Amino acid sequence: MNDAISRNASSHNQIDDIHLRLITKTSGYPLGLEFHPDEVPWKSGDCGYELGIIGLHNEIKDFFNYIKPTAEEQFASKIVVSKIKEVAHSLWPDCQVDVFGGFKTGLYLPTSDIDMVIFGSGISSEIKVLDKTTVPIVKMTDKETEVNVDISFNMINSVRAAELIRVYMRTYPCLPHPVFVLKQFLFQRNLNEVWTGGL
Repeated sequence: MNDAISRNASSHNQIDDIHLRLITKTSGYPLGLEFHPDEVPWKSGDCGYELGIIGLHNEIKDFFNYIKPTAEEQFASKIVVSKIKEVAHSLWPDCQVDVFGGFKTGLYLPTSDIDMVIFGSGISSEIKVLDKTTVPIVKMTDKETEVNVDISFNMINSVRAAELIRVYMRTYPCLPHPVFVLKQFLFQRNLNEVWTGGL
């Protein structure tokens, strides 16, 4: 019994540590006039980036390695996905639950929502959430990890779109590098949500 309690407490501490790192990782560096290239947390090595395309290329690579999900961040997200699948199957035993978007493709920031879809007959007609959107969506935040989740219903195109992105990623292995830069750029300028006029 004490071992189980100890493991549970250790798990909570680990998740608290992950959450703190997520906040620091995406917003822990200056933006605007006070920004100095030598102070960015993703910089590798002691010397700065050279001017020109090579320097930009090297900085994008370093930023990608800094911002991409770590094993711990992936673990926290997988815990949330497992919880939601468990709840969905308890409500609708025959349903199918899948992830799509950035989590499915691996192209998600530490602050990104997890996009999930639940398939099954008679599900979406019973739920009315965000009824001004084209697709009914349930928005929630996991209490333990503070990971945000968007859940939609019976939307097969969302899963197909994620599969298409994965095809592009196999064709263009460097695709994640500029995608992460663009996603962070949009996030910092509040242009990352479609319903507020973003992308």
